Amino acid sequence: MLIWADIRPLDQDELAFRKRALRDAVICIGWLKLISVIYYLVLYFLIHANSKGYMSDVLQIMTLVTIIPQVLHGILLFWGALEEKTLALELGLWLCLMVASYNTVLGVMGGIYFIRTGHLTMHFLLAVIFGLLSFSLFTILCHDIVIIYAYKRILMTENMR
Repeated sequence: MLIWADIRPLDQDELAFRKRALRDAVICIGWLKLISVIYYLVLYFLIHANSKGYMSDVLQIMTLVTIIPQVLHGILLFWGALEEKTLALELGLWLCLMVASYNTVLGVMGGIYFIRTGHLTMHFLLAVIFGLLSFSLFTILCHDIVIIYAYKRILMTENMR
């Protein structure tokens, strides 16, 4: 049985509701990016406290380098959502992809390193944490990019009228 979607044009109330809902979702994503700074600091200190060596130093530096783009990304999303700036949202989309790709590489490197040195329980837990981080690109593509792009599209169609 085939069910057809309702293709009627949306009225102004429905458009306003969708716009507010997407704006709130983009603001929420911005908050998550800013709060993730705490996650990266905790991850840095876990690596620092439980592992020594060259690769450990590389992972610590890579973890700290992620903080500045995350803060910038959160600010861009806030600014783009609250001030309805499509350029900030576009920059936020590209920064989102770059940070997610970087996090995926960081997750794979950390996961491989800590699973190889997994004789300690904490190393195993760090391997699991980095393994979860390696899915960053997939989760960002399936969730954040879709929401930010949809909100940007609504703003662009609204500006064209």
